[in-house]
Amino acid sequence: MQPQTHNTRRRPSLGAVTLVLGLMAGVAGCDSLLEVNNPNNISGDDVLLPDASGALANGALSGVARGYGQILTAYSTLTDELEWTGSRDAFQALDFGTMTDPFNEFTDAEYKRFTQGRWMADEAVRVLTIHQDNAALDEVEDLWRSHLYRAIVYMQIGDMYDDFVYSDRSESAAPIGPANMGAMTYGEAMTSLSAVIAGSGDADNVLAARAMRARAAHGLAVWGTLHNGFNPTAGTFPGTVDAGQMALDDANFVIANADADWRFELQYGSSTVTSQIHNWVNSRQEQRIGPAYATPSATDPTFEAVALEDIIDVGTVSPELLTAVTAFVASTRGTPATIVSAREMHLIMAEAALAGNGGADFTTAINALRALDGLTAFSGQVNEGDLLTHHRRTDLYLQGKRLADHYRFGTASREWLAGTPALAAPGTFFPIPSNECQANPNIPNSCS
Repeated sequence: MQPQTHNTRRRPSLGAVTLVLGLMAGVAGCDSLLEVNNPNNISGDDVLLPDASGALANGALSGVARGYGQILTAYSTLTDELEWTGSRDAFQALDFGTMTDPFNEFTDAEYKRFTQGRWMADEAVRVLTIHQDNAALDEVEDLWRSHLYRAIVYMQIGDMYDDFVYSDRSESAAPIGPANMGAMTYGEAMTSLSAVIAGSGDADNVLAARAMRARAAHGLAVWGTLHNGFNPTAGTFPGTVDAGQMALDDANFVIANADADWRFELQYGSSTVTSQIHNWVNSRQEQRIGPAYATPSATDPTFEAVALEDIIDVGTVSPELLTAVTAFVASTRGTPATIVSAREMHLIMAEAALAGNGGADFTTAINALRALDGLTAFSGQVNEGDLLTHHRRTDLYLQGKRLADHYRFGTASREWLAGTPALAAPGTFFPIPSNECQANPNIPNSCS
């Protein structure tokens, strides 16, 4: 069985990702410990052969997972999900609401890993598509897995950047341009996901693709509201979005065919790749869980207790948030990172109803979500919009979706300072960093 990224409670045997090239070194039969023949060492030319399709797909996954854990650190520090508590000025700048400096050492350094993962995913799709077209691909699911990994990174680019560059190794490309980011990120992700849905014969790959396509459609709708007519200075905020009928169809498919609390995850650990966000928070202690979510402790470096309560069952700490935070602080090397889940499908459907889509019902969707944690059903006790934003905070914690919610619902992090871009120019995300714009002749004066 090929290792998978899936962690579906419907089929738990598909558990952890074990996809890293070069983890094992063969030493049997050597005259010396220095005479090591590593069976995973293959040349750049060899990885282009049809027989190497699995290695190429696994390499794409490793690159995407590593980059995801890298850039999530800076992103989450910028939101209220994490609070800077250490000594690094660049993290302090992010915590206070400044993300536009291309020389910020963390957004600059993390971009290198992140863009490597993007290139690896694109390269895997390119090469494996050629093999498929030539009828030379033995394991076609390697292609569809690579499309899934490509979609992950393209959605993350849309979620976190104002502009981006799709260079090919040493061949520098021009920036996409802010106006094209929606189509060139979420749109590209949906193209890959639709290919998986149409071509894959693996039910789990199709399930993940349909969930991610609903998520990508929602991300594109959010992106559109933040870049078309957003006028926060007038006190108006975009609020809810309708992700469209395809997203609703995909969400319904996932809910009907997956376990009630299904999720699609990247796995981290000592046998795979590590997640930098866990290292910075749980080992280096440069950040801790934000005080909007947990009570800080004078002695524990992470937190004393999760404190964000349910807004209907007042006095009850959000069960999903408690689970997420407790799991996150348990490791310095990484714990599963949820890319998309059945919970998010319910939230997409609930939000569509509030945005006016008559094909969705808010009460049905939100109560299906609340039932997963045994919480009291909603029957008008609180404002619907407040309940939606509450569950997006608790059920999507540390999933790289909070900053856009800050902007579109008008809820600032308490650490943001007046005059910083987060407050003065809401809708601003990360720029192309200095290591790219200084080396790329297609980006004049962008680091000034």
